[in-house]
Amino acid sequence: MKYQRARSEEQIQDRIQEIVAAASMIYDAEGYEGLNFTTISEYTKFTRPNIYKYFKTKEEIILLILNQDLESWIFELSKSFHINKLYSIQEIGEIWTDTLMKHERLIELHAILYTTIEKNVSVEALAEFEKKSIANNSAIFNLVSQLFPKAGVGSITNFIYAAFTLAFGLYPMSKLSELQIDAIKLSGSIYTPPDFKRTYLASLYQLMYCLEHSIVIE
Repeated sequence: MKYQRARSEEQIQDRIQEIVAAASMIYDAEGYEGLNFTTISEYTKFTRPNIYKYFKTKEEIILLILNQDLESWIFELSKSFHINKLYSIQEIGEIWTDTLMKHERLIELHAILYTTIEKNVSVEALAEFEKKSIANNSAIFNLVSQLFPKAGVGSITNFIYAAFTLAFGLYPMSKLSELQIDAIKLSGSIYTPPDFKRTYLASLYQLMYCLEHSIVIE
């Protein structure tokens, strides 16, 4: 198919979404290292120079993937709870964790968001990502406030930060590469990678207990 210049905002957005969709498939199949503009051009009608018209780096595409994945998780999480039903900490923790684990790419990419991804994008792309993040964070805040109606603004904010930090920090420790596993064996270490769900749930319950009982750490 011959490439034609996009002439409207709708056409531009359609092309951006085509690139993002292709990048998502490539990432799932090849990982972070396998994602590049050359590979994307093989999955779309765009050449590498065409892709550069919309994105400066692959990390700018990943920012869009991240926000879409976060929106998808928030939607599924919200739909998992019924209005006017009281849930125990254990029920909330199970639903929160199970839905999050279905969005493994979201966890994986967030684990390198601040150390790698955000360092390789333009300030404009990062600002746009932050704008969308504000809306997503607001949606999460509203959901948590409904689940814990007695909790204050500060407590809910701290809970969200802690829950995300825990998930994105724990994930790399529980998903070791073959190289890391071989090195552990060779070193004679008795280190055993933690089970993500069991470890995350145990800590999440503690965070929710503090949230439910209005325990604030100064």
